[in-house]
Amino acid sequence: MSFTTECCSTPPFQTEYTPTGKTFKLKDDLDCYAVGDPNSKAAIIYLYDIFNLHPNAYQGCDILARSGFRVIMPDIFRKDPTPVQSLGNPEKFMDFINRKATYEVLKDDFALIKNYIKNVEGFENVFLIGFCVGSKMAMILSAHDPFYKAGALIHPTLLEISDFEKAQFPVVLLPAKTDRDFSEDFAVISAKPFGNLCYHQRFDDMVHGFCSARGDWTDALNSKRANEAFSISVSTFYKVLKSQGN
Repeated sequence: MSFTTECCSTPPFQTEYTPTGKTFKLKDDLDCYAVGDPNSKAAIIYLYDIFNLHPNAYQGCDILARSGFRVIMPDIFRKDPTPVQSLGNPEKFMDFINRKATYEVLKDDFALIKNYIKNVEGFENVFLIGFCVGSKMAMILSAHDPFYKAGALIHPTLLEISDFEKAQFPVVLLPAKTDRDFSEDFAVISAKPFGNLCYHQRFDDMVHGFCSARGDWTDALNSKRANEAFSISVSTFYKVLKSQGN
């Protein structure tokens, strides 16, 4: 399983942000951040990176909500980000991933999240957006459940071509310059019946993490590129909705 070196070597960018949404408990040990109009046409499940509830994750949710979506960010790692001592140590990093981010570990949580967003909030049109390891979670969910309409994979890691072979939804694929080449993977997903709805663009002037915890959004170029990545994701989600008559 290939991962991006920056995942286990570069610390998050230090910043502050005041979220506009609210946090609620889905169960005793699982908090969710929710923002956006509950009467929106569609919802997005926001799958954060290895640094979890970083201020940029909250701000990312709020940006997507302003684009017309209801956004739910589950704290699936339970306020337990990648340990600092694992940075620079691929073995410790992968131990964290195996303990926290496999389908077997997360499937019950995602069943709860799906039930909430579908049966409590009433959404049938639900998208996934994943950053870093969150992209792997999005693809795993797609392989196991055709409920989700599409997924945006932003500076993804841990992905294998088998993830694209098993995916059941259109994909927005937005790697950074330090991420691996996804040309072959994109060819696989583009050959599927929904391939015309897929999109691939490299951000070769951005480092891994530019849209999440490693992004310095006070930097003009970083902010511009992050907003571009969010806009591409949102535009593709709306394109998927339109293709399905929604």
